[in-house]
Amino acid sequence: MPLYTLVTQKGTLDRQAKNRLAKQLTSFHAEYAGVPQNWVHVVFQDFQPGDGFTAGEEAPTAALTLLIRTGRSNEYKKGLLTELWRMFQTATGAPDDQIVIGIQEVSPSQAMEMGQIMPDVSEKE
Repeated sequence: MPLYTLVTQKGTLDRQAKNRLAKQLTSFHAEYAGVPQNWVHVVFQDFQPGDGFTAGEEAPTAALTLLIRTGRSNEYKKGLLTELWRMFQTATGAPDDQIVIGIQEVSPSQAMEMGQIMPDVSEKE
C-alpha cells in the first residue's frame, strides 16, 4: 500500500540516484512499518525547469507525497516524516525552503494490493 510519489525538477536526480533512493525508501518503510517490501511502491515524476515555484518565484522545488493506510499514531507519522525528510534532502541536495513532504491516508477498506482489499493496520505494525 505505501505509495511514494517524488516530484523533482528534471536533472535533480539521475537514474542511479532514483534507483538508490527507491531502494532506501523501500527498505526503510518495510522495516519501519513492518510490511513486506513488495507492498512499497515508489514513483518519480520530473518537471521542466521553469515549471516549479516556491513563494511565487521559480524554484527547483522537491516534493514527496506518501499514501498510507489510516490507523497509525501521530508519533509514528512524525518519526516517518523526520526520516523521510533526511533521506529526501540528502538525495536531492535541496535546501529546507525548497522541500515539502506530506502524508495522505486512506482507509484500508478503500485500497487494494495484489488483488486484495488491504487489511487494517495492526498494533504490531
